[in-house]
Amino acid sequence: MTSPEVRLPIKINVNMLTTDHVFGGGVRAFVDAARMIEDAGIDGIVMPDHVVFGSNVTYPFGGWALDSSASWPEPMAVLSAIAGATRRVDLVTNVIIAPLRSAALLAKQAATLFGLSEGRFQLGVGAGWQRQEYDASGVKFAGRSDALFDQMKACRALWHQRPASYHSQRTAFDDIWCVPGLPGEAANSPLKLWFGVAPSPANARFFAEFGGGWSCIYPDPKAIAEGRAALQAALFKQFGIERRIPVRAAPPIQFDASGAPDLARTIDSLHLSIEAGATEFDFPLMFYVSERNQFDGFLRALNDVVRDYSAK
Repeated sequence: MTSPEVRLPIKINVNMLTTDHVFGGGVRAFVDAARMIEDAGIDGIVMPDHVVFGSNVTYPFGGWALDSSASWPEPMAVLSAIAGATRRVDLVTNVIIAPLRSAALLAKQAATLFGLSEGRFQLGVGAGWQRQEYDASGVKFAGRSDALFDQMKACRALWHQRPASYHSQRTAFDDIWCVPGLPGEAANSPLKLWFGVAPSPANARFFAEFGGGWSCIYPDPKAIAEGRAALQAALFKQFGIERRIPVRAAPPIQFDASGAPDLARTIDSLHLSIEAGATEFDFPLMFYVSERNQFDGFLRALNDVVRDYSAK
C-alpha cells in the first residue's frame, strides 16, 4: 500500500458500457451509470474515442480483434451530458483522436465542456492508429503526430488569446475569437492535459511544450517504468527540464484459474504499477462487468481501493 498521505485517483473507463446484456443498450446508459459511479465514491469517468471503424480491425496494443459494429459514442457529447448529471467526478477523454477534428472545433469543444463541468474536464489526446479512420475523415494518416503537436499549439492560442492568431504550415488564423475559452494564462492553464503518445525522444516535445501527463497504452508495470524513464530522460536531455511526469494507466489484468479477468487479483497487483510510476488508474469496465448485476460489486470493490489508497 502507499502511504496514507498519497491520493490515488481511481477512474472507470466506460467503453462498451452500452452492450445490450449489461445496461440494455442505448447511449443514455452512460449518464445513468455516471450517476452510480459518482455515488459510489469513484474519482472519475473516462471515455476513449473512435470516430469510425473499418472491417476486420485488430487492436495493435493487445492483439485482439475489435468488433467493428460495437457502439463507440462521441466522447465530448456524452461527457457533456454527464457533466450536467454529476457534480463531483472528473470527466476525461483517454484519448480523443484529436487530429480528426480541426483545432478550432477541438478548442471550442474542450473549453465548453470545461465550463459545463465547472473545471472537472481533463483532455487526453492522441494521434490514433487506424488508417481507415483517417481516410474516412479526409485527414492524412502520415504525419499525424506532427499534426497533433501543431493542433495543440493552435488550441492553446484559441483558449487564451483574445483575439487569437496562430501560423504554421498546417494551421493559420488571425484575429479569431474562440469564446468560451479557458480562464487564466496559457502558462498556468487550468485544463489538465494527457498525452497518449509513444514514450519516444521525439514525443518528449509534448511534455516540454505543454506540461501535462502521459497516458500509457500498455497495462504493464515494465512498460510504465521504462516509458516514464525514457520520457523524463529525453525531457531533460533535449530541453533541460527535470520533472516527474504524471502517468495514467489501466491496471495489468490478472486472471483466475479459468482464464477470466479477476478483479480482486488485479486490485492486489496495483502496487506493481504504482512502484513503476503510475499516479492514477483507469479501470476498464469491459473486462470485469459482463452482466448488469455485476456492476454494483465492481463499484464497491473500486470504492475499497479508493479508501485503502487515499487519505480520509
